Amino acid sequence: MVNNKLVLISGYLMLVSGIIHIIVTVLARGLLEIAATALVFGIFFLLLGCIMVMRIRKNQLDETRRIVIWNITITLLNSITILTHIITRTPEDRFIVYLFLIIIVIINLICFPVFFIKKAELDRMDGVEKLSFFSIAVIKGLGLGLLFNVLAWIGLTNDVNPFMIIYILVFGTLNTIYGELLYRRKEDKKIQNRALIVLIFGLIIEGVLCIFFTNAKSIADIILYIVIIPIRFYYIRNKF
Repeated sequence: MVNNKLVLISGYLMLVSGIIHIIVTVLARGLLEIAATALVFGIFFLLLGCIMVMRIRKNQLDETRRIVIWNITITLLNSITILTHIITRTPEDRFIVYLFLIIIVIINLICFPVFFIKKAELDRMDGVEKLSFFSIAVIKGLGLGLLFNVLAWIGLTNDVNPFMIIYILVFGTLNTIYGELLYRRKEDKKIQNRALIVLIFGLIIEGVLCIFFTNAKSIADIILYIVIIPIRFYYIRNKF
């Protein structure tokens, strides 16, 4: 059971995370990829944190549940992005940047379960629905993550890769759209099946591209695909 006080604290933590992201943007000057992603995420965290705090203070969370979904998606996506930066040593030798990134991940690890559990309570989800909702958050995060990563393939590399750019734009858009549709139209079997097909094709195509253009982000995406595709199979089998 998660009470509103704990959700309010998580909202404030998102504001703190937003400020830290802005600090990282300044400290990562010269490291365009990490500075750009930190700035984008910083704006998201500040905006979502403000909205969450205002909704809780006005006791409107039950009527505006969609903000919780966005918080779940962004905290998850942010963690994956930052861990990828850390593993690939994107901050190079800037120890202070690593430290702030780790602090952000810790904040995400606090906020994500709070928002997820609260959303499950508000919607009175059973076990299968919780698993499905988790996969939907990952799908939406995967789509947004791909779209964010287009920066790395267009403006932040010396060799522009049209194959990866086309894949990122197409499947980033599709995953984001179906992540939304899977939640809004959860009783529509056609949507469920189409989303599953998109995910399977996304996994296959990115797997092939990764063979020729190996990069940490694609490896992380493939792992996420491998996690969520069985969950979508399981959900369809149990609900239809």
